Amino acid sequence: MGKDIFQRVLIVTVVTLAAILSLLPTILRDNFTQNWFTKPISLGLDISGGVHLVYKVKAEEAVKSRLQSSLALIRSELRTKRIAVVRSAVSPDTTLQISLLTEASLEAAKNTVIEKVPDLTLLRQEMDGPQPRLVFGIPPLLAKKIEHEAIEQAIETLRSRVDQFGVAEPLIQKSGEDRIILQMPGVSDIAAVKKVVGNVAKLEFRLVPSATTGTGIGTVSLRSKNGEPMIVEDQTVMTGDAVSDARVDIDQNGQVRVLLKLSPPGTQTFARVTAENIGRRLAIVLNGVVNSAPTINSAITGGDAEITGFNMDEARELKVVLKSGALPAPLEIMEERTVGPTLGLESVKKGVLAMAIGFTAIALFMVIYYVKSGMVAVVTLALNAVLMIGCLSLFGATLTLPGLAGLALTIGMAVDSNVIIFERIRDEIRSGASRDLAVHTGFEKAFSAIFDANVTTLLAGSLLYYFGTGAVRGFAVTLSIGIVTTLFCAVYVARLCFDYFELKGEKGLSI
Repeated sequence: MGKDIFQRVLIVTVVTLAAILSLLPTILRDNFTQNWFTKPISLGLDISGGVHLVYKVKAEEAVKSRLQSSLALIRSELRTKRIAVVRSAVSPDTTLQISLLTEASLEAAKNTVIEKVPDLTLLRQEMDGPQPRLVFGIPPLLAKKIEHEAIEQAIETLRSRVDQFGVAEPLIQKSGEDRIILQMPGVSDIAAVKKVVGNVAKLEFRLVPSATTGTGIGTVSLRSKNGEPMIVEDQTVMTGDAVSDARVDIDQNGQVRVLLKLSPPGTQTFARVTAENIGRRLAIVLNGVVNSAPTINSAITGGDAEITGFNMDEARELKVVLKSGALPAPLEIMEERTVGPTLGLESVKKGVLAMAIGFTAIALFMVIYYVKSGMVAVVTLALNAVLMIGCLSLFGATLTLPGLAGLALTIGMAVDSNVIIFERIRDEIRSGASRDLAVHTGFEKAFSAIFDANVTTLLAGSLLYYFGTGAVRGFAVTLSIGIVTTLFCAVYVARLCFDYFELKGEKGLSI
């Protein structure tokens, strides 16, 4: 055996062993170690069943949230400059309205707002009874940008929450202008998914009105956990964005609580708010419900807070949604369904049966028509199938029904390359070329046709993956992987077989 042939045999052996080792977790499943370099091939929703949800993002609420944050800053600045405010609020038409005590402070208030919040635009200046009123709004282009960012952030937040379920390959993608498709293969409890994934988890800290509450601070009526109404300021002093970590704990009395760790900016804000409001009550509001309203006895500078009043399951769910971040806007479920695996598994069985029948038919034809050279084609086809599935496992891909169709299609098309090569070799032999020269020339002339055909197919698969979604991408992945493995097997491995076995004699190859 020459040095060149030995090196090529070594390469093929290493690649084949790598593919087989990649498939071990898929073959052995639960009996295999979790520390292997690959994971079992995941099955898509159409095969294994699971949860399918379509959410609508109420992106306009993100614009109102931005206005609420701006209003808090404006109130603080106006109070610092001693500008008397009678009323200030964000109206339902997504405008920010500030009513002043006198017209004398009108220009100063206007300049303060424009200076501190340059994103706002003065829409109009009018009278609110005897008081002057300034009406600000967010420019339409900026509002569209905020809504777009809210949808993108919602997708990332959903992805973080779905990771808590341990789903191998969830599908989370944008659909249309404001909708998100969520598919979780292998999950059957749709109620648990909706409870955790779609939870807005809007955490707010609001002060309870007291005798020291300044003018211009509005109030809203919320309900406490026991259903009783409770009045709090409409100004949010801090939100859940300030939370960097959350964990579940049980105190000395056996009460379940969620411990919060604030981010550095959140720690500073919390320290300032608690230092300025000693003796007042601070309401902790979760999703519009007052969870608790403890009295501030001293400045809290350590960056820690806690929420109590849960059972263990509720506390764990809250921890998940707080750690993954609050959704920037509420989600509305537009479609929900649980997909059973029966149809998918039946399709898989039929697909595998079709592949086996097709492979057997191709193998018989190749052996009958091309004799021993046909056996080379059969070996390369079998190796091609092993390499394709091994690559799927190595890349952590998810096998869907379209992906399975891509596997069957690629294996069926792969034999074309062998046919082109063999026919080129036979043409050279008919022309009187020696056996070795016929093999060399046949592979050389066939390579350009095989390469061009497979590269154009690979380009089509790449475009399908880039522009497609869901099932289309699954098909594109298997098709693209199949193109690469087909080139390797049909050109490299087949040529190795022809170089190793002479094209003549009892121990050689016949064509």
